Amino acid sequence: MAEVKPSHQKPLRLKLTPYEGKEGEHAVDAALISTEQLHVAFAFSNLSGCAKSWVYTREATTPGRFASWAQLCEQLRSAFLPANYEYRQRLRFLSCRRGKRELHEYIQEMVELTASLVGNLLHEHIKVTVFMDASGWALQKS
Repeated sequence: MAEVKPSHQKPLRLKLTPYEGKEGEHAVDAALISTEQLHVAFAFSNLSGCAKSWVYTREATTPGRFASWAQLCEQLRSAFLPANYEYRQRLRFLSCRRGKRELHEYIQEMVELTASLVGNLLHEHIKVTVFMDASGWALQKS
């Protein structure tokens, strides 16, 4: 009969993030996101890294600094994006070409670039024209 060796159990390691206040409560309250304050609170609870430190420092020194979602977005943009970000993204969008990529990869990049155009948005007909031209599809008259 073969000898059965006892199995060595390895301890289970769990990494738990510490509870840092009312993040969970903000997330529950913001599920409906019916007011600007809840929208801002939900965004606060989901920030991380230097953006989280930056926002909480600003809010601690000047309470109510981010009274609206638009104020929060504008100040985050000015703090963390380069000054010519919108220009660069628009240029990337207008010069994007499919090349030898798969169609789904090209479409994914176009979707991401379109989502990044937050300022002066391009008209829909310009987006469609750029997409159709750059993908290699041509509209032909019947």
